Amino acid sequence: MIKKFFHMVVWGVLVAAVIVALIFVEQKHNETICEHFKLNIVNPGHDDLTDAASLTSLIIAGTDTLAGKSLAEISPYDIHLILDKNPYVKYADVQTGIDGKMEVNVTLRQAVVRIMNKDGVSYYIDHEGRLMPISPGFPSRVLIINGNIRDGITGIKDKRLYVDSLSEGSVVRKLFKLAQYIYKDEFLNKLITQVWMDGNRDLELIPLIGEHTIKFGDFSDMEDKFEKLTVYYREGAGKAGWIDYRSIDLRYKNQVICSK
Repeated sequence: MIKKFFHMVVWGVLVAAVIVALIFVEQKHNETICEHFKLNIVNPGHDDLTDAASLTSLIIAGTDTLAGKSLAEISPYDIHLILDKNPYVKYADVQTGIDGKMEVNVTLRQAVVRIMNKDGVSYYIDHEGRLMPISPGFPSRVLIINGNIRDGITGIKDKRLYVDSLSEGSVVRKLFKLAQYIYKDEFLNKLITQVWMDGNRDLELIPLIGEHTIKFGDFSDMEDKFEKLTVYYREGAGKAGWIDYRSIDLRYKNQVICSK
């Protein structure tokens, strides 16, 4: 009985000591002055729509500077809110230490396609289908789709708009599916630089090499058309002398028709 009581006392003292230590560490942490702030881009790329310097400026402006403040005066939640409003930020993780250092690790959204509709509205779409406004000073060298695109989108600057939220028949959903297919295929991603939609909603692909265009037609049989195109370039283009052609037509079943 005495031994059990002794164990309980020992455990009680240990728990109390841990609590006191945690309180001391938290107090020490809160009193520590922020002497170093750094924002890291976790997934840097060649076509980022913003950078660490721009995001750092947003945070400093939104928090009325960080340097010289105690960590207790700096709210990680406020920093999250600032970054969450930025359409190019996917995730953000804020970390602070008792050494006065604060780091923010940011994962950016990566654009798959840029769409320019008939009304002059231009926007990006990322891997997850999130529509993002154009970022001045940060042009992303991704697939461009333009032409007679009637999508009903007049602006997306402050909206959280996703492709999945649009109607099933939305042209944006179809264009995004097309862009995803091109992006995920290494050969097509290097080959196709632009897609043009005419007044009949037929598509024309513009390749990086050659003076010809590729008549794609509507969105039907998309996979089959791309497969025909890939096979043609890899197996038949060299023999056919495609460099002299004006157009390559994929609209007909089981055929690739070339015109000079």
